[in-house]
Amino acid sequence: MRQLKRIIVGHDLGVGGEVALGSAVALANRCGAALRLVHVVEPLEAYQQKTGVKLQALVASLELARLQVEYEVRKGKPFVEIIIASRAWLAALIVVGGASRTEEPFLGSTSERILRKAMVPVMVTKKPLSSEAKTFLVPTDFSSCARKAAEEALMLAKYFSARIVFFHVLGSYPSYTIAYAHDLGVSVPISSPSPEEIEPEWEAFLSGLPLEKVDWKKCTVTAQESPAPAQEMTTTANQEGLRLQACDALRKSLMRNGLLSQPAAGPSTARCSPGRYQANCAGKGGIYEKTSGFVD
Repeated sequence: MRQLKRIIVGHDLGVGGEVALGSAVALANRCGAALRLVHVVEPLEAYQQKTGVKLQALVASLELARLQVEYEVRKGKPFVEIIIASRAWLAALIVVGGASRTEEPFLGSTSERILRKAMVPVMVTKKPLSSEAKTFLVPTDFSSCARKAAEEALMLAKYFSARIVFFHVLGSYPSYTIAYAHDLGVSVPISSPSPEEIEPEWEAFLSGLPLEKVDWKKCTVTAQESPAPAQEMTTTANQEGLRLQACDALRKSLMRNGLLSQPAAGPSTARCSPGRYQANCAGKGGIYEKTSGFVD
């Protein structure tokens, strides 16, 4: 995503939708993007008309007066219809809120499914993105997907004149290799690399990124206990005054590094799609099957 010109906002007419809209407005004010609010309902015509009235009132509010804003009400499964709407409108970004109900789990939610299956960057907001955001955290495992997330984060940082913190955690969990003696394989533990030993990976990851006009730093920490990567990421976010996280879309990479504590239902492989922007959420990659539609 080189230019942020169109943003789809998935709005559930609840708290999550309000947070998503606030974050989308902050982005739109910075980059001059148009907004399109999308609400999805079951095929009940009377309710559909009522939601249309509510969305119309939102579009007419003073908060959105300076922006180009449209809205639509669609019928069907929310995650499917929001993704279809983004493709039809050629949106560069989808913004959705976290669960409006605090007890609702993230895994299996509409937001989580959009993260896995959308073919454009997705922002999941648990709190509104500040229009004065100054620090973006970019966790990386040095994969190609993490690099794409970094590229997207750098583009956003320029809109906000923000600082980028690239972040990598050396996990404390053991790695193993197989040693053979008399045709018998034996698991042999391998010690975790030191921060100095991964410097070549940092150099390769940062090489070619447009860092000339951006205030940035890289940070490597060694986790002390599992699931330390997520804990260390939260600690660093608090220390750096984090306003936005940009994670890559590769599910196996996130699970391997402890950013997801349990597997989600669905395919275990993922297409490498553009970076996922998140506020206090970890994202995952997903696949889209052209022949059979969306795969849960």
